[in-house]
Amino acid sequence: MKARVYEMRYVLKQKPQISNDEAAIGKMSSALKISPLTARLLCARGITSVEAARLFLNPGVSQLNDPYLFRDMHDVVSMVRHTIAVKGKICVYGDYDADGTSACAILYQVLKKLQAKVECFLPDRMEHGYGLSSDSIEKLQGTDLLITVDCGITNVAEIARAKELGMKTIVTDHHECPPVLPKADFIINPKCPGETYPYHDLCGAGVAFKIAQALLGKDALAYIDLAALATIADIVPLQGENRAIAALGLQKINSDPNPGIAALIAQACPKRNEIDAQTVSFVLAPRINAAGRISTARIAFELLSDTNESKLEQLAKKLCELNTDRQKRQEKVVNEAMEMVGDPDDRKIILLYKEDWDIGIVGLAASKVTEAFMRPTVLLGGTETDGIFTGSARSIDGVNIYEALQSQAQFYEKFGGHAGAAGLTIRQEHLEQLTSRLDSYMNEHYTEEIFRPVKYYDMEIGTGDINNRLIGEFDRLRPFGHKNEQIEVLVRKVQVRDIRPIGEDRHAKFRIGEGGHAVNGVVFGMQAADVPSQADIVGVLNVNTFDNKPQMIVNTFSFDETLKRQYQKAESYIERCGQPSALEKETYFCGRETLLKIYVILKGVSDQKISFLDEGAMAAFLEKYVDGIDVEKIAFATLVLRQIGLLEIKKSDRIHIMIKNGKRDLMESAVYQKFS
Repeated sequence: MKARVYEMRYVLKQKPQISNDEAAIGKMSSALKISPLTARLLCARGITSVEAARLFLNPGVSQLNDPYLFRDMHDVVSMVRHTIAVKGKICVYGDYDADGTSACAILYQVLKKLQAKVECFLPDRMEHGYGLSSDSIEKLQGTDLLITVDCGITNVAEIARAKELGMKTIVTDHHECPPVLPKADFIINPKCPGETYPYHDLCGAGVAFKIAQALLGKDALAYIDLAALATIADIVPLQGENRAIAALGLQKINSDPNPGIAALIAQACPKRNEIDAQTVSFVLAPRINAAGRISTARIAFELLSDTNESKLEQLAKKLCELNTDRQKRQEKVVNEAMEMVGDPDDRKIILLYKEDWDIGIVGLAASKVTEAFMRPTVLLGGTETDGIFTGSARSIDGVNIYEALQSQAQFYEKFGGHAGAAGLTIRQEHLEQLTSRLDSYMNEHYTEEIFRPVKYYDMEIGTGDINNRLIGEFDRLRPFGHKNEQIEVLVRKVQVRDIRPIGEDRHAKFRIGEGGHAVNGVVFGMQAADVPSQADIVGVLNVNTFDNKPQMIVNTFSFDETLKRQYQKAESYIERCGQPSALEKETYFCGRETLLKIYVILKGVSDQKISFLDEGAMAAFLEKYVDGIDVEKIAFATLVLRQIGLLEIKKSDRIHIMIKNGKRDLMESAVYQKFS
């Protein structure tokens, strides 16, 4: 029952190379006047011809496909225009996430512009769940035309009921199609069997934007920032038409944004000069998603569809408040789950459940637990129905969580997902058996090697390759996102020097490499004392705006961590830890009996005037003579003995131990009090 302590030796793997054709690389480099490194990167990502690379590096309006390539688009436009002409009532039915609310906002504003009688219905996550529900369809009686966005493709019964109630129905969606499709009047989904549209990876708002294009022509570009927001937030591939939507939308966000997006930027990141895909992913999208997770998606929809400045300011503030609340709820679930894990080495999958865990939060929390323990994680929370738990699963690279959970499908009320994530609803009486069977499944299908921390990189370079021109070329691959990830480079066995703390020692700066080829580096969330003097380093490159020099933002140091470093890190953590959790107490705390054993051994060391090379050598000596002790407990024990005046450690060229005699009260040690 011990917190997992990772070695700092990562498995470094190059991302799959789709092509490394030297002839194609040379031709591309020459024709486009880019470095061979950039040409090699493009080929590795599947962009292998000069023309494909030219289009990729210059996304624009010409790369937006004709919306009428959808086989039903002409009929959809005719039905919408006819409904408007006869003053029929239109309802746009969406989803509660950033994609669904953006899609709703696009179609709602377009239909309003066309003088339609239109309203928007956004389901409640807890009351209605995902997609159309029977209750909501009943409430929409009197609607003449029902248009779904970002949902509906699996709602066979609900669409049938809508038809019974006299509604015309248009399903627009982007999710995978089931074997039996709903009998809507028309379906706009690029993944439908037999669909003629040439690009299959649009998000829900991307599909809504195509309808906007069909209805408005070039005037639909007024809504491309909403489509871009959803495209980035919904983690669809930023390739092909999605790349054009994202790039054009980001341009609009930075020049003439949707009023609601502008209000949210003013509240969430007022000092940011440029809004890029990362800002959308990590700042804007979480705030929009927070509405549907813990409140009502209506707040996000109104932000994206209204124009009243005063109202938008209040809505943006509310979304920021909801996101703060979401973060607190998430932190609570993460902390409780981490304490419940115990020793992750005893299992290859983590499955935990608690009645008061918010089902809108458990997926986010599962991601954090997965990262912390390098184990696929399933977290479930209770619902209003007694004995029913709903939750989410997140996986690690190399483990198909969908297949693992699908192997026990007989236990679920609802289930769906893909290799990296899944959702399920299950009765409480099945949870114990599910846990046991999943553990057996994982042991049968996966070896321990899968659970070592892995870091992927795009290419290996030397510090001599890093310059402003290369960074400028890399930046032409923006916007970064799913399947066009931020470019990460590896520099092997490099010296790290001039290490110094920044930001009250929460971060560190340093120089990477030697001599004229050395470059600046920075790492966030790591103290200067924890930065190694030599390592394999993975990070991203940028130009420091302060001095216009290239630098690496390091995200991974891969190195063999010495006992000395482990001791120093443990000692530092014990001293600065505020209120240790139960798991942390179990990791570090030594009782009276163990402390006495260590004291006796160190007294012998002191009497014989034995010295050690460093703290690591001292820890290795104690591990040899005290059963069950490890470096974390040794750091705790030596701190306690020093605080109560029985131990003095002198450091010169070596470590010298001095033991004092006498009785002491362990409660005189602040560290002992804190952890006992």
